Amino acid sequence: ADVGQTSEHGLWARADAGALRSQPSAHAGGASALQPKMPEEARMDKADVVIKSDAVFTGDGLEPFKGGVAVRGDKIVACGDDAHLAPFIGPDTEVRDFGDQLVMPGLIDSHTHFAQGAFMTDPDFAVNLIDCTSFEMAMERVVAFAADHPDNEWILGCQIIQFQWDVPEMPTAAMIDEYISDRPVFLQQVDLHTFSANTCAINKVGVTSQTPDPAGGKILKDADGNLTGVFSNNAGAFFMDEVYDPAPEVVDASFAKTARRANALGITTVGMVNPTFVSMENPYAVLAGLNAKGDLPLRVFLYTDLFENESLTLEQIKEKYAFPGTQVEWHGFKQFLDGVCSDHTAWMLEPYSNAPDTCGEPAEEPERIRAAILRAQEWGVDTRIHAIGDRSVRFVLDCFEEGERLHGKRDCRHSMEHNETVQPEDMPRYAELGVCPGMQPWHMLLDMADLAKDEAVGPERAALSWPLHSLLASGAVVHLGSDFPVVGLEPMEEVYGAVFRMLEDGSNPEGWFPQERITMAEALRAYTYGSAYAMHAEDRIGTLACGKQADICVLDRNLFDCEPAEVLEATAALTMIAGKVVFEA
Repeated sequence: ADVGQTSEHGLWARADAGALRSQPSAHAGGASALQPKMPEEARMDKADVVIKSDAVFTGDGLEPFKGGVAVRGDKIVACGDDAHLAPFIGPDTEVRDFGDQLVMPGLIDSHTHFAQGAFMTDPDFAVNLIDCTSFEMAMERVVAFAADHPDNEWILGCQIIQFQWDVPEMPTAAMIDEYISDRPVFLQQVDLHTFSANTCAINKVGVTSQTPDPAGGKILKDADGNLTGVFSNNAGAFFMDEVYDPAPEVVDASFAKTARRANALGITTVGMVNPTFVSMENPYAVLAGLNAKGDLPLRVFLYTDLFENESLTLEQIKEKYAFPGTQVEWHGFKQFLDGVCSDHTAWMLEPYSNAPDTCGEPAEEPERIRAAILRAQEWGVDTRIHAIGDRSVRFVLDCFEEGERLHGKRDCRHSMEHNETVQPEDMPRYAELGVCPGMQPWHMLLDMADLAKDEAVGPERAALSWPLHSLLASGAVVHLGSDFPVVGLEPMEEVYGAVFRMLEDGSNPEGWFPQERITMAEALRAYTYGSAYAMHAEDRIGTLACGKQADICVLDRNLFDCEPAEVLEATAALTMIAGKVVFEA
């Protein structure tokens, strides 16, 4: 495509007819029978569809403009105002005008645990407890779910926020046993770092007081050495390995349903990051198989277990995760380093304000993380590390810096995931090292509601939390996502959190450390171009530009003109992937 002209209304370019061949339009019945036929060579220049609106945001501007985007086959052939679009409109071109609804690139959720999320959001697989304000309320819901699903092998309760309970602690086995003792019950904290199980569940998986702590996890015990029924980080795998291995037909239905729900939210691409939190042999292959059949209309970029590079060669890893002919692609590695601040599992430089005897601890052996990062850097493979505490952030930045010093940049775009506490002296290092910070702003609102982060780290470090504006100002390419299923897939929740930094009910309109708010354009750019860039895909998706894949989202309103509450209500009117409509309201 011949790009190279820019108008004040956005990028546009005319496609080279020899490079981009048109495809038959799905809407070819609009031309009058009396209209003279257009020569075939002229038709080759025309678009299959032109999407117009008074509000078009390309993903790289400051505000939307009046115009549209022209699509032929799977590619964008023009984006600009009406004058620039006119040459691409022929008698067979479908022209769709969306009024003042926002036309923008497809949303790219850079951080999901898609497989587990599909199961957790299936109302017949699990019960959601996120809005429960007490242990008793949560257990009443769990008991009702168990009664409605007598054939479920496991009773699974998800997304507990225990900090909003009178006693802000995950329940013990004895507490759960008082409600259900004859069926296995497994409960998950919202951030998936702390878990509870009843005695039946503990016995079912074979954990005893003699079972050693797994690497990166803890089996909590009382003063007498007895199991409490509470498990942290990797110790949750004892249960998840059994819970998240359903029958193939359940898997297919949940995965397909979740992909289409993502489409209905305007999402066209997800980053699926390790761990999958499921025990299926190869969930990636299932996703690829569904995608090949057209049952999973979604681009899925995989970031698999970093520690596989200890035992497999790069060629073996690429072969293992190669799914040719699909939109499921391997893009690199991912691993945890620590937990979260609210329950003191994030690794901090200084002790916690409300737990002065601990700085938290790494969830994995730091030296093992370091060696694996350096190996990935030597291979030139992108690596993403979960780092929430300021000590974790500094450690990982040090590893990336060492890798660059030893092996060069190697075109790597490493990513730090979450970045919830960043010391000022570490802020410039992201841009200097080309590290892309990944952020999930709805996490911030979860902690904001009960001041869990403020109380854990104190006011001085709380001011360093989720430094979206500071990271952007430092020159780093920020990318946004949800961390689904820690929270829902809804991208507008993340956009709302990034732009307004206030609770959903508007009770703190001044915002939580409002100096770290970002603009609507910055938030949408981070959810499109930023995510594409971080995943080495900005050459084909992430902005509305000639020659790129036609991944397009039309929202049901113009976010730039919305009040805060309206942003949360926004959803997709149309979603297109590679020129194909995958959702329409």
